[in-house]
Amino acid sequence: MPGYNVHRLFNYTVFIAIISVLFAWDKTLVDLRMLLALGAGFYIGTEFITPDLDTDSTAIKKWGRLKIIMLPYKWMFTHRQSSHNIVYGAIVRILYISLLVLGLYYFLFSSLPVENSILSLYIFIFLVGIIIANALHVILDTFL
Repeated sequence: MPGYNVHRLFNYTVFIAIISVLFAWDKTLVDLRMLLALGAGFYIGTEFITPDLDTDSTAIKKWGRLKIIMLPYKWMFTHRQSSHNIVYGAIVRILYISLLVLGLYYFLFSSLPVENSILSLYIFIFLVGIIIANALHVILDTFL
């Protein structure tokens, strides 16, 4: 079973390779804002919202004192079962954290004007980055 650093190295190598191929293929295909949204999601998916949040892993330790947020998730899911499912594992983690974040967002920013909101396209690309990072984690666990 690959360790935390092997997962990180694999994920970032694949990410750089994909972006390099896209950029070499068509320079206009890579929009900087979209790349930043994808990269941010990929980083969060690789470092913080990994399939290993249901164990005492390095990823959950990175949450610091906020790891208490992930304790209900850890208690609900068995390691290498649903958390390592390539189809819905990342989606369950995203939904779990989204409920917390959206509640906090609504509480703090519901009075802001609509012009200050983030475009839904970039939120979607950010979530795709998380899902890709999680899929690569599961693929590496499957083959090593």
